[in-house]
Amino acid sequence: MKKVGIGIAVVLAVLCSGLGFSAYQLFATGKEMIKAGITRQQFDAQQVGAPETQVRAALPDPLTDLPDKDLYAGDPGKKGMPEGASCIYYSLALSEENGPDLWRFCFVNGTLAEKTSLTIPE
Repeated sequence: MKKVGIGIAVVLAVLCSGLGFSAYQLFATGKEMIKAGITRQQFDAQQVGAPETQVRAALPDPLTDLPDKDLYAGDPGKKGMPEGASCIYYSLALSEENGPDLWRFCFVNGTLAEKTSLTIPE
């Protein structure tokens, strides 16, 4: 009987740890989305052809850890991403009522080559 109690205690501890970690991850992701939120005005102010350093200086830190499989689910063209581009992503600022899921800025050779809005596939 004592072994069953210990077993139940271990299972409960593992479950609680898992739930706590999941809650922390959800909180951390939400916090990052808020910090990396930009408005339509901030998006519109960035001009294609501008130096990457200038664009990055005008905006907060971008989102991190956005896997391509989550963003482009089965789209090999990655929604028109320029060839050879490195892209950064921002969420919609909380102050905005309507807008895209993400803003994307793509750079080629240190210059803003493309900016667009993205909807994350379901």
